[in-house]
Amino acid sequence: MDVIVTGKRCIDYNGRIFLPSDRIEEMEDKEALRLVGKGHVKPVETDAGVIAETSPVDEMKVPELKALLDKLGIAYPADAKKPDLVALVKANTAEPPKE
Repeated sequence: MDVIVTGKRCIDYNGRIFLPSDRIEEMEDKEALRLVGKGHVKPVETDAGVIAETSPVDEMKVPELKALLDKLGIAYPADAKKPDLVALVKANTAEPPKE
């Protein structure tokens, strides 16, 4: 099932981070329905949409991490080091628990 991420948090699915309004293609139906029920995603009604995926957070460079945090609207110190930026991204990324 194809879904769109809703809300203000990211979804970590299959090792990829999806930002709010990103499309996740071919999510397992059971997982998609669970997340739809919790309001984290909504089903895609049409094929229109753009997939925006990022690299795994630990592999991102500092400018990429800062751009991601900017897109999420999360403040960070100008002199923040990579481990601090990674921690901020992970703290604001939802990885739904498995049931």
